[in-house]
Amino acid sequence: MHIWVTAPTAMEIQPLISWLESDSQQTGQQKYRFRGHDIVIKITGVGAVATVFHLTRELEKEKPDWILQIGLAGSYDVKLAPGSVVAVERERLADLGAEDHDCFLDIFSLGLESPDAFPFEQGWLVNPYLKRFRNLAVPVVKGVTVQTVSGSAATIARRVALYQPQIETMEGAAFHYVCLHMQVPFMQLRAISNYVEPRDKSKWKIAEALASLHQTLQHWLLAWPEQLQML
Repeated sequence: MHIWVTAPTAMEIQPLISWLESDSQQTGQQKYRFRGHDIVIKITGVGAVATVFHLTRELEKEKPDWILQIGLAGSYDVKLAPGSVVAVERERLADLGAEDHDCFLDIFSLGLESPDAFPFEQGWLVNPYLKRFRNLAVPVVKGVTVQTVSGSAATIARRVALYQPQIETMEGAAFHYVCLHMQVPFMQLRAISNYVEPRDKSKWKIAEALASLHQTLQHWLLAWPEQLQML
């Protein structure tokens, strides 16, 4: 099976590269033969714009059997503490729209896009491929994607009221959008590095989150054939 593993930054994917270099055959630049699978590492950049550009450019050259996006996320859900790992079932573009005084209007409220125009479903970008996994073994969540990370009480309250998200990233919706359009099976796997709250980096648990993320990812890759329903 041909699998791409993507991440916004080198930091988020370096533990996987180190693991593959010690436990697989390197077949090219950031390409590895691992237990019968061809795994390719791709860094797609921070934010939605970079993600769409880099991922679309690569998919126009070839399409893998699966694409995984891994990385860090902030948590709105008190049950998802720093260090937790989640799979994202649906994503929302949470800051694409207009401000109307103290209110936010997204592109659907503005009438610029239909909330059910492909690839949207009621305004969400839903991953239909999760049902192929026999046992995800991590919570399945809904996320919002923003280009300015939430760091004030007012912004957080507004996004919670509008979308009731569980996590927040800067790339997830862009990843879902491209994969849905290109019809490539995909999975977004994120580890919680911090709660979404007024910004305080002293509370962030980046090292712990990365350790949890890559422990889960390695488990998945080791059991990959058995994880999938053959639909």
